[in-house]
Amino acid sequence: MRLAKPNKKYEVSWHETVEEFRRDRKSIGAWKVLGDPEDLAAYIANARNYSQGKCLPAGWVPFDLLWLVDGGEIIGLANIRHSLNDILLREGGHIGYEIRPSRRGNGYGNKLLELALKKAKKLVSGRILMVSSDNNVFSCKIIERNGGKLENKVNAAKGLIRRYWIQN
Repeated sequence: MRLAKPNKKYEVSWHETVEEFRRDRKSIGAWKVLGDPEDLAAYIANARNYSQGKCLPAGWVPFDLLWLVDGGEIIGLANIRHSLNDILLREGGHIGYEIRPSRRGNGYGNKLLELALKKAKKLVSGRILMVSSDNNVFSCKIIERNGGKLENKVNAAKGLIRRYWIQN
């Protein structure tokens, strides 16, 4: 299992993954961050540009979108932000991640965050901020298992969230 940049090699699995996320009411939409997921070529180009800080939407910071892959299958996604703006500092954090609905509950969230943190520690100077909805017990446990120390809980647009810091 490894992290991979979005690429055509995983096109079939990508479309299957997108369809699963669309059917799942619990998904947070990390898979939509680069635009229309049906247009994989544009999606890949946006991933490359956004990672380099090019063509970013207003108010966005450079970030890497990476896929957790096992063989030819996409298991999940991680969005690693290189820096924080005011909104991300309050309620977004450095890393967002989501596991494909059919693969949840099998330890992949922990593996994805473990690998994403290794990558983030090369991109981010200082501590790494992680956030989770207060009621997402599984995500909170994953963050804590990977060194997250709860700083506080804040009311955000999406409800009460927990803010964790991980030493770099």
